[in-house]
This record gives sequence, C-alpha cells and structure tokens, in this order.
Amino acid sequence: MQVKSFIPYIKMLKDAGKKYTLSVFRYLRKSWKSAAIIGPLLLLLYYFIGSMFVNNIDKNLQFYSRKQEKGYTFIAVTADLIKREIDDHMFTPNLPFIFPASVLDNMPSFQKGIFQSLSYLIHFVSPDITSKEFQKADTLLQYPSNVWLFSKTKDFKIEPSSPAQYRKARRFLIKFNENTNKNAFVLQTLLSGIKQDLTQIDFLLQKSIENEKKNRADDIFYMVQGRLYVDYLLLRAVRTDMVFDCTEALRILEKALQLEPIVVQNGKIGNSFRPNHLLELAYYTLKSNLAINIEEKGEENVD
Repeated sequence: MQVKSFIPYIKMLKDAGKKYTLSVFRYLRKSWKSAAIIGPLLLLLYYFIGSMFVNNIDKNLQFYSRKQEKGYTFIAVTADLIKREIDDHMFTPNLPFIFPASVLDNMPSFQKGIFQSLSYLIHFVSPDITSKEFQKADTLLQYPSNVWLFSKTKDFKIEPSSPAQYRKARRFLIKFNENTNKNAFVLQTLLSGIKQDLTQIDFLLQKSIENEKKNRADDIFYMVQGRLYVDYLLLRAVRTDMVFDCTEALRILEKALQLEPIVVQNGKIGNSFRPNHLLELAYYTLKSNLAINIEEKGEENVD
C-alpha cells in the first residue's frame, strides 16, 4: 500500500485533534470555575499518588546479615546500604518541588539519619586507615544530603548531586575492601564510634524533648531511627568480624526500630493523655549504649 493512501486519514485525525483541543479550551474559558477546581485536584493527585509509590522507610533488620570473608563486613554493609537507599529506593532528601516525593516528610528524615551516621562512623575510623580509597570515600560521604543540582549558597552554582557523590564514595569503599585485611584495632575504634554516635543521639533527643514546641517531633523521630538503624547494622557487623557478644544491645536497638506510632508526639513528661515517643527512643538509645559498655570487655580477636 502506498504512503499517499494514508494522507486522508492523517489529515482527518489532525483535524479531529484540533477540534477536540479547541473544544476543551472553549469549555475551560467558559467554565473557569471548573478549571479552578480541576487544576488543583490534578496537582493534589499527582503529589499524593506519586509520593505513595515512593514512600519506603526500610528498617529491614535482616539486611546484609552474612559475613564478609574478604575485607571488613561493616564496609560491605555500608556499601550495600548506600546502594539500597540511592538506587533501589529513591533518595528523597534532595528532591525539589517538581517531584511528587518532595512532599514526603518522614522518609527524607529517615534517609538523612542513615547518611548522618554512615558519614560519622566512616569519618570516626578514618584516622586508623591510611588507604587513599578510604580517605576519598570519607570526604565524599561528608557531602550534604540536600543537593539536587544547584549549590545551596546564594550564587546557585551547578553542583554534583548528593546521590552522585555517595555513589562515588561507595565505589571507593568497595575498592578499598577488596584489597585489605581485617584489623582488630579498626574494629575496636568503630565500636567506640558507635557508642559516641549513640551518645550524640541521646543528647539530641534530650534537647528535643526539652524544646517540644520548637521541633517537629516526627522529623526528629524518623531521623533518629535512621541513625539507630545504621548503628544496629554496623554493630552487628563488628560482632561478625570479632569474637564479641553484643546480643543485648542489638535486642534493645531492635525495639527502638520497631516503634511505629500512627502520629509521633512529643508530649510533656508526665502527661497521661499525650505520649512522648522521643522519650521512648531516648530510653532505648541510652540502654543500648550501656549494654555495649558492659559487653565491651569481651574478647577482641578477629576471625
């Protein structure tokens, strides 16, 4: 069949499209009230449905529970966790308003918490590791988590996105881990770093509880859970690479991560009608830190 035979049909479809478009514009022009209602409704559906598909606060306690035969297990856990939050899930703390997930609140806080503790703990052990790859990863993980395309300074320069920097850090960590052997001193330093992180978390929670009217309780709650999740995973990784019993501390952190209130509240202490979920997290944080203090006397031999 020749192409010319399709020309009448193409013209007919084109004319029909023009008529349909004009009729829609005429209707909207005459019924501006309908347009004023339909427009915001479509926008609301765009953000609501889009954010529901993205929302995923992943507190999987079985994440990377195996032993890393070559290199450190905590480095392997860190690399896989970066991949999960950047590539397997959508990284939300840096998204601008054009993305439906930009309206999310709790997931960005949780992911911020994850990268706060990852960057803190990697930086904490960096003085004990002279590898160039590890030092580069440490620098990249210090990058702020809220950069999408433009710098947060007034000049609005184009900058690498947060996920791009974290992907680079992951590659350096993997390269480092492929060419290193476990060192008990590094693992002991990491253990001290986890304790320090828990101490900082407890201090943050105490300050937030005291200033209950100045903070969004849900942001603090999920950010802290993100940090505790990292402490849980890396503490378990230390146990995997060392002869070290931290069962009680892990059990307490599990309880903290299992808290899922419908509405996060930061009520006054002693209030019988309004709970304080930040106080619950503070209790578990302090208790897990004390449990590590008790168990730190265990043997420190590397498998």
